[in-house]
Amino acid sequence: MSVAAVSLPVRIYRGWFNMIRHLLPPTLYFFVAFNLISLTTDLLVHDYWFRLSSFVLASTTALVVGKVVLVVDKVRLIDKFRGAPLIQPILYKTIFYSLVVLIVRFLEKLVHFALDTGGFGGSFQAEVEAFTWHRFVAVHLWIFICFLIYVTASELNALVGDGQLKRLFFHHRSSEYRLTRRQHIRALIEISRLAENTPREQLLDSATPQGMRLITLIDRLRKRQPV
Repeated sequence: MSVAAVSLPVRIYRGWFNMIRHLLPPTLYFFVAFNLISLTTDLLVHDYWFRLSSFVLASTTALVVGKVVLVVDKVRLIDKFRGAPLIQPILYKTIFYSLVVLIVRFLEKLVHFALDTGGFGGSFQAEVEAFTWHRFVAVHLWIFICFLIYVTASELNALVGDGQLKRLFFHHRSSEYRLTRRQHIRALIEISRLAENTPREQLLDSATPQGMRLITLIDRLRKRQPV
């Protein structure tokens, strides 16, 4: 078997794996958020603990939103405010995501009405006029709020380093995290000084004092030991 024949299935697998890994977090987040909103609404308005129709609608909407996030993140326009103060990319991405989801939901409703009425005739117009637009708008307001929370968490995670928020919430004490950050800063400053004042050959040679110090700093950063 040739290398190209072997690498093709591997590329396909990696592509699907990366797509699912990108799709899963927003889908799970919106699945939980929308079902909580649906549950509280049913409890307050209809006095129901559980309605299958509400669960299916919330879950389907979460899947649609997750796919929208997957597609929109491939568009360069989404990173227009990369590097700006956090409030700018957060609001921009929230509005961008919300508008795209609004368009998708609106087109989805139009297609649904057209299929149910057999076209875009009088029955279609009557179905559109009878549609509960206030519910549609209320749902989208919640979508906007959920996107605002999601984008804020995503931007903070990207700022502090991918996975650092998860470690901070579930693995490290906050005091240990602050200490680790100070240690990282000191280590990075020392590495920068070594790079400025040491020739490249000596810095990359583990037999020199500078090379040994560089290896020590990197090892301690990886193990989170005091520098």
